[in-house]
Amino acid sequence: MLAPLLGLLLPAAAEGAAPGPAVVRESWRKVEAGPVTVVGTASDPRLVETAVTLATLVALLPEVVPGAFGTRPPLVIALAHEPEHLSRISLPSPGDDAGRVVLAAAGGEEAREALLRTAVAALSRGSRPALPEWAATGLAEYLSTASVSGARATLGRLVPRNVSLLRGAGPLAGRSALFVMPPLAGEGEAAALRRAEAWAVVHYLLHAVPEGGDRLARHAALLEGGRDAGAAFVEAFGEAERSLLVRARAHAVAGRSLARLLPVPSISPGRVLPLTRTGAAGLLGGVVAKGRAAEPTVAGLPAPPATPAARRNAPPLSRDVPTEVDLVNRLIDVGREEEALSRLEALHASLGRDPEMQRALGWDVQEVRRVVVHNRLVRRYNEAIGLLNAGRLAEALPIFREVAEKAEDPGLRRVAWERATAPDGGRR
Repeated sequence: MLAPLLGLLLPAAAEGAAPGPAVVRESWRKVEAGPVTVVGTASDPRLVETAVTLATLVALLPEVVPGAFGTRPPLVIALAHEPEHLSRISLPSPGDDAGRVVLAAAGGEEAREALLRTAVAALSRGSRPALPEWAATGLAEYLSTASVSGARATLGRLVPRNVSLLRGAGPLAGRSALFVMPPLAGEGEAAALRRAEAWAVVHYLLHAVPEGGDRLARHAALLEGGRDAGAAFVEAFGEAERSLLVRARAHAVAGRSLARLLPVPSISPGRVLPLTRTGAAGLLGGVVAKGRAAEPTVAGLPAPPATPAARRNAPPLSRDVPTEVDLVNRLIDVGREEEALSRLEALHASLGRDPEMQRALGWDVQEVRRVVVHNRLVRRYNEAIGLLNAGRLAEALPIFREVAEKAEDPGLRRVAWERATAPDGGRR
Protein backbone atom coordinates (compact mmCIF):
# COMPACT_ATOMS: atom_id res chain seq x y z
CA MET A 1 0.00 0.00 0.00
CA LEU A 2 1.29 3.46 -0.91
CA ALA A 3 1.94 5.93 1.88
CA PRO A 4 0.49 9.45 1.80
CA LEU A 5 2.79 12.44 1.62
CA LEU A 6 3.05 14.13 5.00
CA GLY A 7 4.48 17.38 3.69
CA LEU A 8 2.29 20.12 5.13
CA LEU A 9 4.39 23.17 5.89
CA LEU A 10 2.18 23.98 8.88
CA PRO A 11 0.85 20.86 10.66
CA ALA A 12 -2.63 20.80 12.10
CA ALA A 13 -3.32 20.33 15.78
CA ALA A 14 -3.24 16.78 17.08
CA GLU A 15 -6.71 15.61 18.04
CA GLY A 16 -7.24 14.85 21.68
CA ALA A 17 -3.94 16.40 22.75
CA ALA A 18 -3.75 17.03 26.46
CA PRO A 19 -3.63 20.70 27.42
CA GLY A 20 -0.19 21.92 28.45
CA PRO A 21 1.20 25.08 29.98
CA ALA A 22 0.40 28.36 28.30
CA VAL A 23 2.89 29.41 25.63
CA VAL A 24 4.18 32.96 25.47
CA ARG A 25 3.20 34.34 22.08
CA GLU A 26 5.86 35.85 19.92
CA SER A 27 5.23 39.07 18.03
CA TRP A 28 7.29 39.18 14.84
CA ARG A 29 8.19 42.57 13.38
CA LYS A 30 10.69 43.99 10.92
CA VAL A 31 12.68 47.18 10.44
CA GLU A 32 15.01 48.23 7.62
CA ALA A 33 18.07 50.47 7.69
CA GLY A 34 19.95 50.79 4.43
CA PRO A 35 21.13 47.33 3.29
CA VAL A 36 20.13 45.74 6.61
CA THR A 37 16.77 44.15 7.41
CA VAL A 38 16.14 42.96 10.96
CA VAL A 39 13.16 40.77 11.76
CA GLY A 40 12.37 39.30 15.12
CA THR A 41 10.54 39.23 18.41
CA ALA A 42 12.93 41.41 20.40
CA SER A 43 11.74 44.82 21.58
CA ASP A 44 11.25 47.60 19.02
CA PRO A 45 14.22 49.66 20.39
CA ARG A 46 16.50 46.63 20.17
CA LEU A 47 15.44 45.80 16.62
CA VAL A 48 16.06 49.42 15.58
CA GLU A 49 19.41 49.68 17.39
CA THR A 50 20.63 46.46 15.80
CA ALA A 51 19.59 47.56 12.31
CA VAL A 52 21.23 51.00 12.66
CA THR A 53 24.45 49.60 14.17
CA LEU A 54 24.85 46.95 11.48
CA ALA A 55 24.04 49.41 8.68
CA THR A 56 26.66 51.80 10.08
CA LEU A 57 29.28 49.04 10.29
CA VAL A 58 28.56 48.01 6.70
CA ALA A 59 29.15 51.63 5.64
CA LEU A 60 32.31 51.92 7.77
CA LEU A 61 34.11 48.74 6.67
CA PRO A 62 35.71 50.32 3.57
CA GLU A 63 37.03 53.11 5.80
CA VAL A 64 38.39 50.75 8.45
CA VAL A 65 40.18 48.53 5.88
CA PRO A 66 40.45 50.68 2.74
CA GLY A 67 40.36 48.80 -0.53
CA ALA A 68 39.28 45.45 0.92
CA PHE A 69 35.53 45.91 0.70
CA GLY A 70 33.66 46.55 -2.53
CA THR A 71 29.92 45.97 -2.82
CA ARG A 72 28.66 44.36 0.37
CA PRO A 73 25.77 41.88 0.23
CA PRO A 74 22.49 42.69 2.00
CA LEU A 75 22.21 41.56 5.61
CA VAL A 76 19.02 39.88 6.84
CA ILE A 77 18.98 39.30 10.58
CA ALA A 78 16.61 37.36 12.82
CA LEU A 79 16.75 38.71 16.37
CA ALA A 80 14.53 36.87 18.84
CA HIS A 81 13.64 37.61 22.44
CA GLU A 82 13.62 33.87 23.23
CA PRO A 83 15.54 31.00 21.54
CA GLU A 84 12.24 29.10 21.25
CA HIS A 85 11.01 31.68 18.75
CA LEU A 86 13.91 30.92 16.40
CA SER A 87 13.25 27.19 16.72
CA ARG A 88 9.90 27.76 15.05
CA ILE A 89 11.57 28.87 11.82
CA SER A 90 13.77 26.75 9.59
CA LEU A 91 16.52 29.05 8.27
CA PRO A 92 18.25 28.49 4.92
CA SER A 93 21.46 26.48 4.79
CA PRO A 94 24.72 28.39 4.13
CA GLY A 95 25.05 28.94 0.41
CA ASP A 96 21.27 28.91 -0.14
CA ASP A 97 20.73 32.58 0.73
CA ALA A 98 20.80 34.09 -2.81
CA GLY A 99 23.74 36.42 -2.30
CA ARG A 100 22.62 37.65 1.10
CA VAL A 101 24.08 37.20 4.57
CA VAL A 102 21.35 35.65 6.74
CA LEU A 103 22.03 35.37 10.47
CA ALA A 104 20.05 34.68 13.64
CA ALA A 105 20.53 35.37 17.35
CA ALA A 106 18.49 35.28 20.53
CA GLY A 107 19.11 36.71 23.99
CA GLY A 108 20.67 39.82 25.51
CA GLU A 109 23.96 41.72 25.26
CA GLU A 110 26.08 38.61 24.67
CA ALA A 111 23.84 37.71 21.75
CA ARG A 112 24.26 41.23 20.37
CA GLU A 113 28.06 40.98 20.44
CA ALA A 114 27.95 37.52 18.87
CA LEU A 115 25.67 38.85 16.13
CA LEU A 116 27.97 41.77 15.31
CA ARG A 117 30.96 39.43 15.36
CA THR A 118 29.32 36.91 13.02
CA ALA A 119 28.07 39.58 10.62
CA VAL A 120 31.47 41.26 10.29
CA ALA A 121 33.21 37.89 9.88
CA ALA A 122 30.81 36.90 7.09
CA LEU A 123 31.33 40.21 5.28
CA SER A 124 35.11 39.99 5.74
CA ARG A 125 35.29 36.49 4.28
CA GLY A 126 33.33 37.68 1.29
CA SER A 127 35.51 40.74 0.66
CA ARG A 128 37.61 41.13 -2.48
CA PRO A 129 40.45 40.59 -1.99
CA ALA A 130 39.43 38.18 0.76
CA LEU A 131 41.01 38.87 4.15
CA PRO A 132 42.98 35.95 5.61
CA GLU A 133 41.14 34.03 8.31
CA TRP A 134 43.07 35.58 11.20
CA ALA A 135 42.31 39.10 9.91
CA ALA A 136 38.61 38.36 9.32
CA THR A 137 38.32 36.90 12.83
CA GLY A 138 40.28 39.74 14.41
CA LEU A 139 38.22 42.40 12.66
CA ALA A 140 35.02 40.66 13.77
CA GLU A 141 36.22 40.63 17.39
CA TYR A 142 37.34 44.25 17.08
CA LEU A 143 33.93 45.46 15.85
CA SER A 144 31.85 43.26 18.18
CA THR A 145 31.83 46.03 20.81
CA ALA A 146 30.98 48.84 18.37
CA SER A 147 28.18 51.24 19.18
CA VAL A 148 26.51 54.07 17.31
CA SER A 149 25.14 57.24 18.84
CA GLY A 150 23.77 59.81 16.45
CA ALA A 151 26.50 60.82 14.00
CA ARG A 152 29.31 59.09 15.91
CA ALA A 153 30.50 55.49 16.05
CA THR A 154 32.70 54.14 18.82
CA LEU A 155 35.06 51.35 17.73
CA GLY A 156 37.85 49.36 19.32
CA ARG A 157 36.83 49.13 22.96
CA LEU A 158 38.99 46.64 24.81
CA VAL A 159 37.45 43.16 25.12
CA PRO A 160 38.07 42.07 28.74
CA ARG A 161 37.79 38.37 27.88
CA ASN A 162 40.53 38.66 25.28
CA VAL A 163 42.79 40.80 27.48
CA SER A 164 42.48 38.23 30.27
CA LEU A 165 43.40 35.36 27.94
CA LEU A 166 46.45 37.21 26.66
CA ARG A 167 47.63 38.08 30.17
CA GLY A 168 47.38 34.46 31.21
CA ALA A 169 49.18 33.11 28.14
CA GLY A 170 52.85 32.22 28.32
CA PRO A 171 55.53 33.72 26.07
CA LEU A 172 55.49 32.82 22.40
CA ALA A 173 57.55 29.82 21.37
CA GLY A 174 58.23 29.60 17.66
CA ARG A 175 55.67 30.55 15.02
CA SER A 176 52.22 31.28 16.43
CA ALA A 177 49.40 28.93 15.54
CA LEU A 178 47.35 32.05 14.77
CA PHE A 179 48.81 32.34 11.28
CA VAL A 180 48.99 28.63 10.40
CA MET A 181 45.93 26.93 11.94
CA PRO A 182 42.70 28.44 10.62
CA PRO A 183 39.80 28.29 11.12
CA LEU A 184 39.71 29.91 14.54
CA ALA A 185 36.28 28.64 15.61
CA GLY A 186 35.84 26.23 18.50
CA GLU A 187 35.14 26.14 22.22
CA GLY A 188 38.54 25.08 23.55
CA GLU A 189 41.07 27.32 25.27
CA ALA A 190 43.53 27.10 22.37
CA ALA A 191 40.95 28.38 19.85
CA ALA A 192 39.86 31.13 22.25
CA LEU A 193 43.48 32.25 22.65
CA ARG A 194 43.96 32.37 18.88
CA ARG A 195 40.85 34.54 18.54
CA ALA A 196 42.20 36.84 21.27
CA GLU A 197 45.51 37.07 19.40
CA ALA A 198 43.70 37.84 16.13
CA TRP A 199 41.80 40.63 17.91
CA ALA A 200 45.04 41.97 19.43
CA VAL A 201 46.82 42.12 16.04
CA VAL A 202 43.91 43.91 14.33
CA HIS A 203 43.49 46.27 17.30
CA TYR A 204 47.22 47.08 17.26
CA LEU A 205 47.25 47.70 13.50
CA LEU A 206 44.21 49.99 13.59
CA HIS A 207 45.23 51.93 16.73
CA ALA A 208 49.01 51.98 16.85
CA VAL A 209 50.33 51.50 13.28
CA PRO A 210 50.11 54.33 10.73
CA GLU A 211 47.79 53.28 7.88
CA GLY A 212 47.28 49.92 9.57
CA GLY A 213 44.00 49.33 7.74
CA ASP A 214 45.68 49.95 4.39
CA ARG A 215 48.40 47.46 5.34
CA LEU A 216 45.74 44.82 6.07
CA ALA A 217 44.23 45.37 2.64
CA ARG A 218 47.69 45.23 1.04
CA HIS A 219 48.41 41.91 2.77
CA ALA A 220 45.13 40.45 1.45
CA ALA A 221 45.93 41.65 -2.09
CA LEU A 222 49.42 40.10 -1.98
CA LEU A 223 48.01 36.75 -0.84
CA GLU A 224 45.36 36.81 -3.55
CA GLY A 225 48.10 37.51 -6.07
CA GLY A 226 49.86 34.29 -5.11
CA ARG A 227 52.64 35.70 -2.91
CA ASP A 228 54.15 33.38 -0.28
CA ALA A 229 52.43 33.97 3.09
CA GLY A 230 55.61 34.86 4.99
CA ALA A 231 56.91 37.20 2.31
CA ALA A 232 53.50 38.86 1.90
CA PHE A 233 53.34 39.48 5.65
CA VAL A 234 56.77 41.15 5.79
CA GLU A 235 56.08 43.27 2.70
CA ALA A 236 52.71 44.47 4.01
CA PHE A 237 53.58 45.06 7.69
CA GLY A 238 57.34 45.61 7.62
CA GLU A 239 58.12 42.82 10.09
CA ALA A 240 57.65 39.08 10.55
CA GLU A 241 54.55 37.44 12.01
CA ARG A 242 56.07 36.63 15.40
CA SER A 243 57.47 40.13 15.90
CA LEU A 244 54.16 41.81 15.11
CA LEU A 245 52.23 39.42 17.34
CA VAL A 246 54.56 40.10 20.30
CA ARG A 247 53.98 43.84 19.89
CA ALA A 248 50.23 43.38 19.51
CA ARG A 249 49.93 41.21 22.63
CA ALA A 250 51.91 43.71 24.72
CA HIS A 251 49.77 46.56 23.37
CA ALA A 252 46.54 44.78 24.33
CA VAL A 253 47.75 43.66 27.78
CA ALA A 254 48.90 47.19 28.63
CA GLY A 255 45.27 48.26 28.17
CA ARG A 256 46.08 51.89 27.49
CA SER A 257 44.56 52.13 24.03
CA LEU A 258 41.58 54.44 23.71
CA ALA A 259 38.54 53.61 21.61
CA ARG A 260 38.25 55.28 18.21
CA LEU A 261 35.48 57.79 17.63
CA LEU A 262 34.52 58.12 13.99
CA PRO A 263 31.97 60.44 12.41
CA VAL A 264 29.32 58.52 10.50
CA PRO A 265 26.43 59.54 8.30
CA SER A 266 23.15 59.48 10.15
CA ILE A 267 21.15 56.40 9.19
CA SER A 268 17.41 56.72 9.68
CA PRO A 269 15.69 53.37 10.17
CA GLY A 270 12.35 52.68 8.60
CA ARG A 271 9.16 52.10 10.49
CA VAL A 272 8.84 48.99 12.67
CA LEU A 273 6.16 46.90 10.97
CA PRO A 274 4.36 43.72 12.10
CA LEU A 275 4.93 40.37 10.41
CA THR A 276 3.33 36.98 10.64
CA ARG A 277 5.69 34.18 11.57
CA THR A 278 5.19 32.77 8.07
CA GLY A 279 6.10 36.13 6.54
CA ALA A 280 9.21 36.37 8.73
CA ALA A 281 10.30 32.89 7.65
CA GLY A 282 9.84 33.79 3.99
CA LEU A 283 11.79 37.02 4.40
CA LEU A 284 14.66 35.03 5.92
CA GLY A 285 14.55 32.54 3.06
CA GLY A 286 13.24 29.69 5.21
CA VAL A 287 9.91 28.20 6.23
CA VAL A 288 8.00 27.68 9.44
CA ALA A 289 9.58 24.60 10.98
CA LYS A 290 7.92 21.31 10.08
CA GLY A 291 6.80 18.78 12.61
CA ARG A 292 6.10 21.32 15.32
CA ALA A 293 3.29 20.53 17.73
CA ALA A 294 0.37 22.90 17.76
CA GLU A 295 0.07 25.55 20.45
CA PRO A 296 -1.48 23.94 23.54
CA THR A 297 -3.81 26.84 24.27
CA VAL A 298 -6.24 28.48 21.86
CA ALA A 299 -8.00 30.88 24.18
CA GLY A 300 -9.36 33.89 22.36
CA LEU A 301 -9.56 32.24 18.94
CA PRO A 302 -12.84 32.58 17.05
CA ALA A 303 -14.82 29.39 16.54
CA PRO A 304 -14.09 27.61 13.24
CA PRO A 305 -16.55 28.51 10.44
CA ALA A 306 -19.41 26.05 10.24
CA THR A 307 -19.64 26.03 6.44
CA PRO A 308 -17.41 26.75 3.44
CA ALA A 309 -19.58 29.77 2.66
CA ALA A 310 -18.94 31.18 6.12
CA ARG A 311 -15.23 30.56 5.65
CA ARG A 312 -15.25 32.68 2.50
CA ASN A 313 -16.93 35.66 4.17
CA ALA A 314 -14.63 38.41 5.33
CA PRO A 315 -14.19 38.05 9.13
CA PRO A 316 -14.76 40.97 11.48
CA LEU A 317 -11.47 42.76 12.19
CA SER A 318 -10.15 44.75 15.11
CA ARG A 319 -8.39 48.07 14.55
CA ASP A 320 -5.21 46.77 16.19
CA VAL A 321 -2.90 45.44 13.44
CA PRO A 322 -0.42 43.65 15.80
CA THR A 323 -3.35 41.92 17.52
CA GLU A 324 -4.72 40.79 14.17
CA VAL A 325 -1.32 39.51 13.08
CA ASP A 326 -0.98 37.59 16.36
CA LEU A 327 -4.40 36.05 15.75
CA VAL A 328 -3.28 34.98 12.26
CA ASN A 329 -0.23 33.29 13.81
CA ARG A 330 -2.41 31.46 16.32
CA LEU A 331 -4.85 30.29 13.65
CA ILE A 332 -1.92 28.88 11.69
CA ASP A 333 -0.58 27.21 14.84
CA VAL A 334 -3.76 25.16 15.22
CA GLY A 335 -3.93 24.16 11.56
CA ARG A 336 -6.53 26.72 10.47
CA GLU A 337 -4.34 28.32 7.80
CA GLU A 338 -7.25 28.78 5.37
CA GLU A 339 -8.97 31.02 7.91
CA ALA A 340 -5.66 32.74 8.66
CA LEU A 341 -5.28 33.63 4.99
CA SER A 342 -8.85 34.90 4.75
CA ARG A 343 -8.34 37.08 7.81
CA LEU A 344 -4.98 38.37 6.60
CA GLU A 345 -6.35 39.23 3.16
CA ALA A 346 -9.20 41.16 4.79
CA LEU A 347 -6.74 42.99 7.04
CA HIS A 348 -4.54 43.86 4.06
CA ALA A 349 -7.52 45.21 2.12
CA SER A 350 -8.60 47.37 5.07
CA LEU A 351 -5.30 49.30 5.23
CA GLY A 352 -5.82 51.59 2.24
CA ARG A 353 -5.20 54.66 4.40
CA ASP A 354 -1.80 53.32 5.49
CA PRO A 355 0.06 52.39 2.26
CA GLU A 356 3.33 51.54 4.04
CA MET A 357 1.63 49.09 6.38
CA GLN A 358 -0.38 47.68 3.49
CA ARG A 359 2.77 47.07 1.43
CA ALA A 360 4.44 45.37 4.41
CA LEU A 361 1.49 43.03 4.97
CA GLY A 362 1.39 42.30 1.24
CA TRP A 363 4.49 40.19 1.78
CA ASP A 364 2.74 38.22 4.53
CA VAL A 365 -0.32 37.65 2.36
CA GLN A 366 1.91 36.27 -0.38
CA GLU A 367 3.79 33.94 1.97
CA VAL A 368 0.71 32.64 3.79
CA ARG A 369 -1.05 32.12 0.45
CA ARG A 370 1.96 30.13 -0.79
CA VAL A 371 1.77 27.88 2.28
CA VAL A 372 -2.00 27.44 1.93
CA VAL A 373 -1.71 26.48 -1.73
CA HIS A 374 1.09 24.04 -0.92
CA ASN A 375 -0.96 22.40 1.82
CA ARG A 376 -4.01 22.15 -0.46
CA LEU A 377 -1.90 20.36 -3.05
CA VAL A 378 -0.43 18.01 -0.44
CA ARG A 379 -3.97 17.10 0.59
CA ARG A 380 -4.91 16.55 -3.08
CA TYR A 381 -1.85 14.32 -3.51
CA ASN A 382 -2.83 12.26 -0.47
CA GLU A 383 -6.39 12.03 -1.81
CA ALA A 384 -4.98 10.61 -5.06
CA ILE A 385 -2.85 8.11 -3.12
CA GLY A 386 -6.03 6.92 -1.39
CA LEU A 387 -7.74 6.48 -4.75
CA LEU A 388 -4.73 4.58 -6.09
CA ASN A 389 -4.72 2.27 -3.07
CA ALA A 390 -8.44 1.63 -3.69
CA GLY A 391 -7.74 0.58 -7.28
CA ARG A 392 -9.29 3.74 -8.80
CA LEU A 393 -6.37 4.59 -11.08
CA ALA A 394 -8.42 6.53 -13.63
CA GLU A 395 -9.58 8.95 -10.91
CA ALA A 396 -6.15 9.28 -9.30
CA LEU A 397 -4.11 10.15 -12.44
CA PRO A 398 -5.78 13.53 -13.18
CA ILE A 399 -5.17 14.60 -9.58
CA PHE A 400 -1.48 13.67 -9.75
CA ARG A 401 -1.20 15.68 -12.98
CA GLU A 402 -2.96 18.65 -11.35
CA VAL A 403 -0.56 18.61 -8.41
CA ALA A 404 2.49 18.28 -10.69
CA GLU A 405 1.34 21.28 -12.76
CA LYS A 406 0.50 23.58 -9.84
CA ALA A 407 3.10 22.75 -7.16
CA GLU A 408 5.93 25.23 -6.55
CA ASP A 409 7.78 22.87 -4.23
CA PRO A 410 10.15 20.82 -6.42
CA GLY A 411 9.90 17.73 -4.21
CA LEU A 412 6.11 17.66 -4.34
CA ARG A 413 6.13 18.40 -8.07
CA ARG A 414 8.55 15.52 -8.70
CA VAL A 415 6.69 12.84 -6.72
CA ALA A 416 3.36 13.90 -8.25
CA TRP A 417 4.85 13.68 -11.75
CA GLU A 418 6.28 10.24 -10.96
CA ARG A 419 2.81 9.05 -9.97
CA ALA A 420 1.18 10.66 -12.98
CA THR A 421 3.55 8.94 -15.39
CA ALA A 422 4.29 5.68 -13.52
CA PRO A 423 1.66 5.19 -10.82
CA ASP A 424 2.90 1.66 -9.91
CA GLY A 425 6.57 2.71 -9.54
CA GLY A 426 8.58 5.52 -8.02
CA ARG A 427 8.38 6.51 -4.38
CA ARG A 428 6.34 4.50 -1.92
